[in-house]
Amino acid sequence: MHAMLRNWVPLPALVLVFLFSVECTAWTARGCVDLDSSTFDKVVKKFRYTLVKFDTAFPYGDKHEAFTSLAQQVAGSDELLFALVGIKDYGEKDNTDLERRFSIPKEYPVVKLFSHNIDKPIDFPTSEEISADSLRLFLKRNTDLYIGLPGCVQKLDDFVHVFLHSSDNVEKQSIIDQIETLGKALDETDQFKTSYQTYAALMRKILHANKPPTVVVQDEMDRIAKILQGKLSDSKRHDLKLRINIMQSFLSESTPITSAHSSEL
Repeated sequence: MHAMLRNWVPLPALVLVFLFSVECTAWTARGCVDLDSSTFDKVVKKFRYTLVKFDTAFPYGDKHEAFTSLAQQVAGSDELLFALVGIKDYGEKDNTDLERRFSIPKEYPVVKLFSHNIDKPIDFPTSEEISADSLRLFLKRNTDLYIGLPGCVQKLDDFVHVFLHSSDNVEKQSIIDQIETLGKALDETDQFKTSYQTYAALMRKILHANKPPTVVVQDEMDRIAKILQGKLSDSKRHDLKLRINIMQSFLSESTPITSAHSSEL
């Protein structure tokens, strides 16, 4: 009986321990920093770009995991910061001043991209579902940083830039030839080998079409989107989604797209 009493802990104490542990760990997210009213401007001004998720004080769920997952994937960039702002509408009402300042609606989470002009962020479209791919595409379209989608290769995206801005068909064919040569030199097990083939095939289609590049690419994306609606093996569906990612590189190069036009893969 005495042993039981020694091991007994009052319920309120257990609750306090639980709340303390939540308070200490809920904000911890690898790849992200937590900002509040006193640190927001100081930190954001230090980076060329800061992607901020305004959310509840203790965020969770798929959208939070998507944000933190992408933060870890691009953690090597010194020019891009992923940040979290937790808003409490109770107690001391932490960060509600930031909520008012940036007109954050109650439908959390809200994602905004900040640059040096802090008071004019770019809004992640509310019509879009927050996922790692849609956030990556949003960054790709609204920054000059290389934020490649899965399946994309920075060297090949650089070729896309030259290809789409060239008016010389000989130069365009030379680019296609270079990509094919580089692709053939890759080992069969290289995960990007098929990406080289996709880049070259799409460039060839653009070169020989009597339509603007954006129309050619969009038509191909629409065609694949219809295929994706059918029954496919997981591997085939994965391959087609990678092809769409590559097409996004062509679209973002040929037509600068703001957040209002972005769409989830």
